[in-house]
Amino acid sequence: MFDFDTAPYLELENYPSPKDGKFIYIPMNDEKKIRLAYWKHDNKSGRCSGTVLLQQGHNEFIEKYFETIQELIDRNFNVICFDWRGQGMSDRMIEDNNKQYIEDFSIHCEDIEHIIRNIIKKKFPDPLIGIGHSMGGHLLLLTQEKNQKEFKSIFLSAPMLGFKYEKFLFLLSNLMYFFGKKTDYFPFSNPNMGKETPFYKNGLTSDHERYKRTQKLVRNNPSIRLWGITNAWVHSVKKSLNKIRKKNWQKKILTPITIINPIEDKVVYSKKTQNLYSSFIKCEIYNIEDCEHEILMEKDNLRSIFWKLFDDHIKN
Repeated sequence: MFDFDTAPYLELENYPSPKDGKFIYIPMNDEKKIRLAYWKHDNKSGRCSGTVLLQQGHNEFIEKYFETIQELIDRNFNVICFDWRGQGMSDRMIEDNNKQYIEDFSIHCEDIEHIIRNIIKKKFPDPLIGIGHSMGGHLLLLTQEKNQKEFKSIFLSAPMLGFKYEKFLFLLSNLMYFFGKKTDYFPFSNPNMGKETPFYKNGLTSDHERYKRTQKLVRNNPSIRLWGITNAWVHSVKKSLNKIRKKNWQKKILTPITIINPIEDKVVYSKKTQNLYSSFIKCEIYNIEDCEHEILMEKDNLRSIFWKLFDDHIKN
C-alpha cells in the first residue's frame, strides 16, 4: 500500500504481532526515519469503525501495545502507531542512542501532521480517534492546536500534564540549560544505564506478567529502550507544559477529550491533571482508584474500566 522501506519488529512466542500488520520506515522532512506500523481492514464486510492513532509514552515502543492493538482490531478499527523520533526503533536525534533527547516538542507535532497528511488521510477512513498514553497523550493534545479538525475525539491515558515536584525540576532545568550540556543526563534522573528495573521497584503497573512481558521484549533488542532523559528533553517538556497551560491556548481546543487519570500514578501528578482538565471546553475526566501509571498494562479489572469508557464513548 505504501512504497517505503520495511521495518523490523519484535515478537514473543506467546505474544505475536496482531495478524496482517505492516511495519515500515517513514522518512520525515529532515530525513530522520520513523518506524510506523498499521493494521487495515479489507472493508469487504462494511463493518469498519474508523481509524485509531495509538501513541505510546516516553521510552515505549510499538510492540508493547500489541495486546491493545488487537483489542482495537476486534472492535473493527484500523490502527496506526509509530515510535516517536528519538526512541523505539525510530532514528535518534543525537549520536548517543541511549539518551532521550529532543529540543522542542514542536518537531513531534510536525511528525504527527506529516503522518496524518501523507498516511492517514490518503489511505485510512474517518472517523479518526486518537489514543495517547503519558507523553503520547501530551503530544496528541498539543497537536490539536493545528489538527483538531482531523480528529473526532482523543483519549488521554495518564497524560503528561504535570509533575509532583516540578517547581524544583524546572528550576533545575533552567540552571542546566544555561550551565550544563544539553546532551547530559538530567541531574537526579537516575539513568538505568541499561539495567532492568525489578518489578517491585517499578512505578508503572501492578500487573507482574505484563511488566515481565515488556522486559522480555527489550531483552530481544536492548537498544529499543533508552537509558535516561537529557537536560534538553526536560527543558522541552517545561516549554510545552507552559504552552498548554495558557488559558487562551486551551480555549482554542474544541476536540472532545476524555482523560483517564490514575490516582496512584507515580510518574505524572494526577492532581495537576485534575486541576487542568476543566479549562478545556469539551473535556471529561475519570479518576481511577488503585491504578498506577499504565492502565493499558494494568490488571484485567483496571483495563476493563478503560475499555468500558472507550466503548461507551464510541457508541454516543
